[in-house]
Amino acid sequence: MRFSTLSSRHDPGSFQCGVPVLDSYIKERASQDIKRGICAIHVMEDKDTVIGYYTLSSYTLKLTDIPPSLAKKYPKNLLLPCWLIGRLAVDQKFQGKKTGETLLMDALRRILELAKNAGGYCVVVDAKDDSVKPFYVKYGFKPIKDDSLRLYLPLSMIPIT
Repeated sequence: MRFSTLSSRHDPGSFQCGVPVLDSYIKERASQDIKRGICAIHVMEDKDTVIGYYTLSSYTLKLTDIPPSLAKKYPKNLLLPCWLIGRLAVDQKFQGKKTGETLLMDALRRILELAKNAGGYCVVVDAKDDSVKPFYVKYGFKPIKDDSLRLYLPLSMIPIT
């Protein structure tokens, strides 16, 4: 298994993670988002078959989106530069084998590399529902608001050496 960016040589046709919106995204919309420059899509693959994927793009947060104790450190009206992992999905055949963790760690490594040259405050993810939220919390992500499925992790807290 290896990582690469999604291209025409990949066959996502058999990809099924069990979440219809994530399954249809990789099959129907992903290539359009790449062409439009909306995001980069990184895939874990085995012989051009997509095992899992995540999207990565730049993002901004308003100071009102983060806890006041953190926001007070920044000038008012500042938009915080961030990185967004917009989607992360694992084919059902590979679920329960730490594939999701491997995808997340790859994304975080890439973000740290990007941040060396472009800066950034944090990584933002959107947990699809409450059952997915603990996956991200385990790696240090915190809800932006108390009951939010939108989570953030300051770059300084990324658990990668």
